[in-house]
Amino acid sequence: MKYTATIFFLLLCGLASAQTCTGGLGDPIVNITFGQGTAGPGSPLGSGITNLNWISGGCPSDGEYTIVNYTSGCWGNTWVTVAQDHTGNPGGYFMLINASYAPSAFYTQQVDGLCGGTSYQFAAWVMNIGVIPSQIRPNITFRIEKTDGTLLQTFSTGDIGLSGGSAQWNQYAFYFDTPTGVSSVVIRMINNAPGGDGNDLVLDDITFRAAGPSIKTAVSGFPDTISLCQDDPQTLHFTSLVENCFPSAIYEWEVSMDNGQTWNTIAGESGLSYDRPATVPGNYLYRMAVAQTSNAGITSCSVASQAELVRVIPFPAPAVTIGSTPYVCAGGEAVFTAATVDGGADPLYQWKLNGVDAGTSDTVFTIAALASPDVVSCVMTSDAACVIDPVAVSNTLSVPVVPIPVTGVGIMASADAICADSLVSFTATAANGGLTPSYQWMVNGTVVDTTGPAYASGNLKDKDMITCTMTGSLTCSPQVTAPEAIQMTVYPLPTILLTPDTIIAGGTAIRLAPVLTGDITQSQWSPVTGLDDATVSGPLARPVSTTTYQLDVVTAEGCRATGAEKITVYYDVQMPGAFTPNGDGHNDVFRVPPSIAVSVRRFAVYNRQGGMVFMTTNVSKGWDGSLGGNMQAAGVYAWVIEYDNPLTKRVEMKKGTVVLVR
Repeated sequence: MKYTATIFFLLLCGLASAQTCTGGLGDPIVNITFGQGTAGPGSPLGSGITNLNWISGGCPSDGEYTIVNYTSGCWGNTWVTVAQDHTGNPGGYFMLINASYAPSAFYTQQVDGLCGGTSYQFAAWVMNIGVIPSQIRPNITFRIEKTDGTLLQTFSTGDIGLSGGSAQWNQYAFYFDTPTGVSSVVIRMINNAPGGDGNDLVLDDITFRAAGPSIKTAVSGFPDTISLCQDDPQTLHFTSLVENCFPSAIYEWEVSMDNGQTWNTIAGESGLSYDRPATVPGNYLYRMAVAQTSNAGITSCSVASQAELVRVIPFPAPAVTIGSTPYVCAGGEAVFTAATVDGGADPLYQWKLNGVDAGTSDTVFTIAALASPDVVSCVMTSDAACVIDPVAVSNTLSVPVVPIPVTGVGIMASADAICADSLVSFTATAANGGLTPSYQWMVNGTVVDTTGPAYASGNLKDKDMITCTMTGSLTCSPQVTAPEAIQMTVYPLPTILLTPDTIIAGGTAIRLAPVLTGDITQSQWSPVTGLDDATVSGPLARPVSTTTYQLDVVTAEGCRATGAEKITVYYDVQMPGAFTPNGDGHNDVFRVPPSIAVSVRRFAVYNRQGGMVFMTTNVSKGWDGSLGGNMQAAGVYAWVIEYDNPLTKRVEMKKGTVVLVR
């Protein structure tokens, strides 16, 4: 359900004519806007104004408020998004309120500077920012009191309805009378609803205006906007119709020359009519202000009519200036533009070429066949109000026509028949390109490089077409493309597929059998040790120790590939029969010989009594003839090794004895 944006309530007491004199309003003598800003929330209210706790922005909880210029996303989007204050000012602050749990007076402020015995309008803008129909709705009572608490007027909003999901501000307004001699009152706002689930609102623009008779003004002979030309000698006759509801009244005509920001009384003009003399150019606002005779000279006690605008227009001085680019290339379009002063809403333009009419009525004139020394100008006819001489003639322009330079570009490549992994360099040579020509290298029509006259690539494919365009740095240089593109011939690389890991027993042989692709014309293995022929693709290999053989192949086109295969030579475990741990660096440790490639699961040594003196699972470690740091006696010791045999792929065990020699 939508609510009317503005709700006015007129409370009539019926005591005297002054108390029902509310047809006109004065300027706001109090306008509490909460300020404005763009760098975060506003400052807290002064002491004693509210019983709510202030927070510095964000979404207030029950019993809290803040001063902000927008709010969004609060409490899971159960509040309306308010992007600006009620005036539409995105920087304007407003008071964002989450009501206290118990009903209370949430806003109390003393207002000074009123006139005694005068009617006033109080107004405030309020919005229920809840969006859920079941939530508690704000319900506000406005009280106008004397400073001693005596009630002068009261008004209740009732439950304030939802805004329908969008920010809909409502103005609540009513009238009250100040007793004679009372110039200060207290505004007290009481939220009659409890807090909790709902009762969330925003408050903005609290105003007090003097109320009085309705005032209508008119200007004889001008039903609408009043516009006069400079030096117009006529006198404007203003009249006013004032409601007769003050016991006695005074009248003052006022003028503003700053769009209503400030008003000045026109000396000697205190009648119901005013004859305005001629003035200098400017914008003038005129209005009638009315106050009770007892309040003469007090602006906060007067009401005013709607303002009448009088525009005195200075004589226009039509002028037109044309501009263009500093030159035009031969055969290209020359574009001229016109800039006007006091041209009015819809001026006429007549472009001229060498003094002869050309072009249409537009601010832009384009000509494709300009030649040196052609001269272009423009005549503008203004339709501005009050213009005396509407015709203005522009400056003249003669734009140089620059001939097109004859340029060219050629390209060459370091090679045009390559192997797939080759890097190719291309070079462009410019003809008449100037000092700083620019280049665009393209592969199959797609731009791949713009850095300069050289381009290199290692990713070209067979039949790729490489070309280059050059734009010279001379004035009006055209873009030119190399007359012949370079077509690439890219030969594929050969491939080698080798067995990655092979294990053979010591003393045996294996044939290397790579799978090759390509037109192979040359094969070479290295090292040649243990091979029957290192120049064939599948030699017989009989290495005496683990060896990695590398194969290099070359195709008929000279393209190369390399592969490697590791042959692991396995010799069965053969342990030494004796060792001498005397620290001379020779045969000091009893261990599996380093030449035997096995994975040890357990290697243990026992003395003659069967006691274990050493054990490890690390094939690189061995027994140094000690136990617990004590050297063991010379003699015969038994050993046991459990290991993985890489040929049989089984766990095997060997036993034997070793002599410790001292």
